[in-house]
Amino acid sequence: MGPPIGSTIGSPVGPGAGLADRHRAPAPGTDGIHYGWWIVLAATFSMFVCLGIGRFALGMLLPAMGEALSLNYVQMGWISTANFIGYFLGALWVGRLLPKYGERRLIAMALMLTVVSMLGVALSKGFAPILSLFGVTGLGSGIALVCTVSLLPHWFVSHWRGRAVGFLSVGFGLAVILAGWSVPWIANEMGPIGWRLGWGGLAAVCLPLVLFCLIVVRNRPAELGLEPFGDENGGAAATTNTNAAAIPRADVQQGLAKVITRLSVIYFLFGATYVVYGTFIVTTLVREHGMDETRAGQFWILMGVFSLCCGPLMGSLSDRMGRRAGISVSLLFQACAYGLISYANSDMAIYASIALYGLSAFGVPLIMSATVADYATPVRAAAIIGTITAIFGVGQILGPILAGLMADYSGSFTPAYLAAAALVALAIAITLTLPDPPS
Repeated sequence: MGPPIGSTIGSPVGPGAGLADRHRAPAPGTDGIHYGWWIVLAATFSMFVCLGIGRFALGMLLPAMGEALSLNYVQMGWISTANFIGYFLGALWVGRLLPKYGERRLIAMALMLTVVSMLGVALSKGFAPILSLFGVTGLGSGIALVCTVSLLPHWFVSHWRGRAVGFLSVGFGLAVILAGWSVPWIANEMGPIGWRLGWGGLAAVCLPLVLFCLIVVRNRPAELGLEPFGDENGGAAATTNTNAAAIPRADVQQGLAKVITRLSVIYFLFGATYVVYGTFIVTTLVREHGMDETRAGQFWILMGVFSLCCGPLMGSLSDRMGRRAGISVSLLFQACAYGLISYANSDMAIYASIALYGLSAFGVPLIMSATVADYATPVRAAAIIGTITAIFGVGQILGPILAGLMADYSGSFTPAYLAAAALVALAIAITLTLPDPPS
């Protein structure tokens, strides 16, 4: 009699090979594929909704919204900031909500909140209701994002986490490509109401993905009689590591607080900078480089194409070279993108800036979740990820407001991009001081 099906991964070689005989109670419809990879697929859809559409579609829709509603730069910055205030609150509440609802239900509820609030934005007629509803979008996005990235470390051992979490950037990239292609087309066809139809159409695309997440997601491998993917010791190693983490060495315990503080500062600086580019790049191309929205949308699509490679590339780098190297390279690409767009006087410079941003924008959040799990174990990771994501959210709140003020004062976003590059350089310096995770 052959081994049970539904227990191993569809990778021809690697740490996951040969686990079939140890896995029991396989989930239906997962023949030959470890269920962790179905979790990755659902998590990718979650990222599509909560981050790719719930957050980054704003950058594509903001110019048309601003023109239709006569918004200035500061008001446009406040709309972005309202999203991150909600995001901040969602990240703070995750620690209290998870024990009551679990990742599966909480992800589905948060994603549904995101979709409904986007529909509300599509129907709104003024600055105030859009501000409030986009704050609700941020609330749902923050809860869903933290739950999603906290879930995956339970399904994969340490040396697979970077690659597994890295695939989530595909969801983000596909969402950016969809928005970059569809929003200008809708705007050209429908005129002043195009931005409303854009939000409504994107929300409609998201709805079946939310339902998929509800059906597929499971909180832990043990619910299906499985071990985390890549565990060659049938769970013994995982048990040993968990027990060791419960009574950590004194030096590890003392060092953990310092490491989390550094990660929080790095994440804050990243949040305050990447959001400036993500929010205002299309506005910059339209208002400062004289592009129409269709051409600017082509650059937005290009960013999405490159972001498809971001997570797998940076995640694999962090698995092979260490989390410190993965974060540093991602931040370096970001700094170069900001410098290039600040002085771009040709399409080639804009292409290079967009490409570098797309290759790195999603790398830091994904690697950060794997980093926290490496230092603190998956059991403790969710609460810590929620805390540092809230700090990340503070940076996202401040970034668009300050960038909008600088742009209104100077008449250009160049000072804001240069300030972002300087802050990223500081983040790289702090990253290089991180110690190796405990063995």
